[in-house]
Amino acid sequence: MVFTAFKQAKHFLGIGDISAETLKARYSQDAYYLKVQGIDVRIKESGQGEPLLVLHGFSSSADTWDGWRNELSDQFRVIAIDVPPFAITGPLLHTKTTPDVVVHFINAVVEKLGLTHFHLAGNSLGGYLSWNYTLHYPTKVKKLILIDSAGYAKVAPLAVVLMRGKGIRHLTKHVAPLPFIIQSVRSAYADSSRIPKGTIRRYQDLLRREGTRAAIADMMRGMSTDAKHIKAIRTPTLIMWGAKDTWIPPQHGKCFQRDIAHSKLITYDDLGHIPMEEDPKRTAADARHFLTR
Repeated sequence: MVFTAFKQAKHFLGIGDISAETLKARYSQDAYYLKVQGIDVRIKESGQGEPLLVLHGFSSSADTWDGWRNELSDQFRVIAIDVPPFAITGPLLHTKTTPDVVVHFINAVVEKLGLTHFHLAGNSLGGYLSWNYTLHYPTKVKKLILIDSAGYAKVAPLAVVLMRGKGIRHLTKHVAPLPFIIQSVRSAYADSSRIPKGTIRRYQDLLRREGTRAAIADMMRGMSTDAKHIKAIRTPTLIMWGAKDTWIPPQHGKCFQRDIAHSKLITYDDLGHIPMEEDPKRTAADARHFLTR
């Protein structure tokens, strides 16, 4: 009885790390692993046709794109990866997991997958990595989709502040309380009733992957918000934004449209920060139209 209560309390508070092997046993359905620079990168892939590489956001995982894989796999080879330092992939080896290093690591994954010319989509932090990747490797990206993407200066969400700030982040290295995870996931949705069953538990489990919480601060503190870099993008770009996003202001969608030549902005009045997860059918249809026109 006492042991069971302790185990439940430990889960509630998110105390301690979970090994990569334990998480693999729990979350490897419909996934495979690719060894890149000594790391097992978790990949969820569906379909054939033109490749579409998709990158998730802060403390998320490849699972956030399951809906898009279902919707688009009839026409595209949709490839979702766990971006380091998050989820089962975890932090990089022998180096700080900074955004610039991660961009080049993603290219190593791209090369291992045999991709030479492909579409690229990213949400939130994944959007930031996507447009930075496009600047570093412009000949590889055919079309770019940015979904509620980071890129401009703003007040960071509480979840990011806690992981990035000095002092408090030493505590967040060791705990990930369930109420905090629930609040964070719900705030990313406009309608929390749309959150699929098991999503909150998965977010908490993957955040507790060994080494992840310690590496997140390096990732977030290394982000640059200089709009002049965004203005250098010449790749055809679709910008998608949830009007009820409480993590990154919808106004930033208009900033991307202003700064990226010949880009298009679609706003969803009833969606939040992760519209491709909250309403995959509608957002995937708009992505399909953009990628095939």
